[in-house]
Amino acid sequence: MTVLSARATAVTTGRRETRGPATVHRTGRVLALADAAAAAVVVLVAVLVPDAISRAGPAFLFVPLWVAAVATTGDYQLPGHLAARGRRLAVAALVLPTATLLTAEAIGYPVSAGVVTTVCVASAGLGGLARGALALAARSGVRLSGVTHRVVLAGTADALPGLVERLHQSRTQRFVVVGACVAAGEAGDRPPLAGIPVVSGIAACVPTARVSGADAVILAPDPAIPAADLQRLCWCLEDAGVAIFVWAGLFSSPAGRIHLDVGERLPLLHVGAPRRLGPSHLVKHLVDRAVATVALLLLAPVLLVLAAAVRLDSPGPAFFRQTRIGRADAPFTMWKLRTMSCDAADAVPGLLDLNEAAGPLFKIHQDPRITRVGRWLRRTSLDELPQLINVALGHMSLVGPRPALPAEVAAYLPDDRHRLVVRPGMTGLWQVSGRSDLSWEDAVRLDQQYVDNWSLLLDARILLRTAGAVVSGRGAY
Repeated sequence: MTVLSARATAVTTGRRETRGPATVHRTGRVLALADAAAAAVVVLVAVLVPDAISRAGPAFLFVPLWVAAVATTGDYQLPGHLAARGRRLAVAALVLPTATLLTAEAIGYPVSAGVVTTVCVASAGLGGLARGALALAARSGVRLSGVTHRVVLAGTADALPGLVERLHQSRTQRFVVVGACVAAGEAGDRPPLAGIPVVSGIAACVPTARVSGADAVILAPDPAIPAADLQRLCWCLEDAGVAIFVWAGLFSSPAGRIHLDVGERLPLLHVGAPRRLGPSHLVKHLVDRAVATVALLLLAPVLLVLAAAVRLDSPGPAFFRQTRIGRADAPFTMWKLRTMSCDAADAVPGLLDLNEAAGPLFKIHQDPRITRVGRWLRRTSLDELPQLINVALGHMSLVGPRPALPAEVAAYLPDDRHRLVVRPGMTGLWQVSGRSDLSWEDAVRLDQQYVDNWSLLLDARILLRTAGAVVSGRGAY
């Protein structure tokens, strides 16, 4: 017996004596109660609606049926972010109407399919609100079993620093790292992990979790760690009631495109093709051009008034045209309302010392080249309305990465160029996440995230958030 297996057996045995794995974590019980309350409220409202439900008593049998349906999706046992929990509720709402109608038929209770469907959808909606409240509480720092986790990391000295960095960059605050176990026998056995206790040997995960109060372990598999050792560790963690997460090592998380492939006893993560390669992206392009054309016709009087204000405020043309780089490195002329003095480009060399941006960007918070009307236009984002011309012509989209200057593209690293595979947008994740307040690295990361996770629903969400970003004016200068 190897040292690892001996230690694993001892830990497992000791853990079995003190604690068995819980079937429903504390948050699962809270969610079950919330779902029961939601279903009861929905049924009560349905009873009060004339001609919807004939007898109130039997109608409340829906409450346990609803809780049982959600339980079968695993939502009370499985961890997951808000979107995953929402999908589980949607599955329950789609499946349960048939079971409810069959139950009603069996007990001779008259009810219509429309009422049953409405009750299921409303119960799912209220349950989603409860899960949203829990997610909000977790982001505010409240520790919730099954939602937030104190975790121990397990992997090689090469893999763990990258995993720690990714966890620190996460904004959901789902994981609090309280320890790390490094595979024994490696060069640089204990990597420097700021503020995180590090022990040698992945077999120490269970006692480390016990001492630190961790309820989960994140594994970072590596060919340097024997598969048999990882399997034994998983057995130990399962018997100790410690949740197991496995880091796939992917830099991004393509939403809705990752699926588990377990064929031929070879567990793999399958990453599907991005939606931008499908027919829905053609729909986006056609809708963008149609909406932009209609918007230009409706907003023409507003643009004329704004153009007149620019001309009266400072000498020079009302519109500013500049070469930008679009999809697949194609240059195009972008239109905006002029917000700077006409000699703005010539003044750049004398202002380089005031540049507040990193990377190839050039940004000054109190830029002396901006005119009085220009500052207001930037604050309200009205200077970008002429970009509807570019959208109508097919150079840009309503939503997409930030249009890049040729000088910026010339300074791109290879990974930065990934943002150029789609058309740039009038708005995007960069605008609703801080605009000019973002660092260069954050702006590129958001653009890459948009490219990888694009969907029509994501565009709709960004357009809704854009209204709030424009009203607040955060990052607009």
